[in-house]
Amino acid sequence: MLILTLLTSLLAVSTPAPAPTPRELKTIITVISSPYCNSLADHFNGAMRPMLANDRTLDGVSVQLDDVNTLFSQPDYVQRFLHVRDTLLKEETALNESMASIQSEINQLRSGAALTTDATAASQIRDTSQDLQTAYDHQRQLAIDLQSMYESMLNYPITRVHPALGGFDPYEMAQPPEKRNVKSYLRFDGQRDIIATNEDKAVDIAYTAATTNCVPKGKATASPSP
Repeated sequence: MLILTLLTSLLAVSTPAPAPTPRELKTIITVISSPYCNSLADHFNGAMRPMLANDRTLDGVSVQLDDVNTLFSQPDYVQRFLHVRDTLLKEETALNESMASIQSEINQLRSGAALTTDATAASQIRDTSQDLQTAYDHQRQLAIDLQSMYESMLNYPITRVHPALGGFDPYEMAQPPEKRNVKSYLRFDGQRDIIATNEDKAVDIAYTAATTNCVPKGKATASPSP
């Protein structure tokens, strides 16, 4: 008997919050052990767990980006800038260091489609892999952009800057609000929406694949993980 844990309830993130509701897990208790089912369990979870950890890291990044938008209007803007920069380094490093192993897990999950002769079961693996890949691609783009942002902040002469009253000079104040918003520049919230949507879709398909192909009929049980 194989214990297969699949992530079946993801919180869609339209406006990331500092303390999001934890995503729920469900555990399928009785599962057929087969190359197809083993691959689904191992590699779906192997990709999804670090991707959810990255989502939590991006919750923290969201706070830092909000601080960037306002820090030049504060008298202690130098200290705030340095704090955001140092925190962003830790966050973008965690994101970028996770990328290679997640991609490897998605690749191996996708290869699991060849482990069954059932066309529907194979299609489910390909579909859930593609949804994970889409979510991954947007996580990776954010990780790359945040690394570039950190490097720009590292080279920024913050101690020689004298911001205008309120943080923006007259030219900047005349620009559309999104031009003064680093989240808009990074397409941060939009990319997180795409990540959440595709994670949700991947979970739904993977759970259907597991309950359809990996649980003896009449014996499937699913309950929230403790």
